Amino acid sequence: MKTIQEQAKELWRKTFGDTVEYIDKFFNLYFKPNYFFHLEKDGKLLSMLFATHHRLKIGEKNLPIAYIGSVCTDEEYRNCGLATTLMQKAENELKNLGKKAIILIAAHEGLVPFYQKMGYSLCGIEGIKKISYKEDLNDLEQFKIQTTCDFDFDFINQVQGKRNNCIIHNEETLKLYTITDYKIINLYHNTTLLAQCVSIVDWDTIEILDCFSLDEQTAEILAKKVSLFYKKDVNLKYFPFTEKTPSTIEMIKPLEQGLVNEIYMSLNLDT
Repeated sequence: MKTIQEQAKELWRKTFGDTVEYIDKFFNLYFKPNYFFHLEKDGKLLSMLFATHHRLKIGEKNLPIAYIGSVCTDEEYRNCGLATTLMQKAENELKNLGKKAIILIAAHEGLVPFYQKMGYSLCGIEGIKKISYKEDLNDLEQFKIQTTCDFDFDFINQVQGKRNNCIIHNEETLKLYTITDYKIINLYHNTTLLAQCVSIVDWDTIEILDCFSLDEQTAEILAKKVSLFYKKDVNLKYFPFTEKTPSTIEMIKPLEQGLVNEIYMSLNLDT
């Protein structure tokens, strides 16, 4: 019989359709205790999920939380309540680890009632601006963009220090974006770094999944430069933002009282 890890990779591929290369990289990072949770019977993998570990910044507090994702069950054992049982098991263990809340992103709106029955509620807020491709952007010539292989954490931490009610990232939580097909793009004025974003550039419309910038105007400049370089429209996701839109799939289950019910989740393997 195949190992649990081999079965887990196969179940992931069948459920989510990712490439073997991506799955291998993900498992190299997260297939370990307190991250991988599963149910098995006689060595047969029945159901699994992953939990990544984050901090939630609320005012002056940085609270330890977990993000649950990649919940899936072997097709033969679906509709038997295994996912519910597994999520409760993971919740108990994560609470014992000191987590103050669990967050997740439902795969689609139809799953929201399922998670609501388990005590989750909608919490996400986001701001998305659509940047239309325009060739005439001569007023931005003083700014330059450059792709890079890694994050500048001195800069990232400076930006995150200004954010509130949002997920705070570190080198571990952002590692996956540096070793897969996401593009990390920097914006410079002369040699000064002004913004850094994570994007998907291969789609018809470029998706900037988050832009680390100290102000909204600079984030828009980066998006416009990216649009000009790739000759495509851009969807820009950025925080903070002047107009917020409630998410219909981002959810939270507090494990203690007093947590806010509006959170910017930033990057959470939601693509």
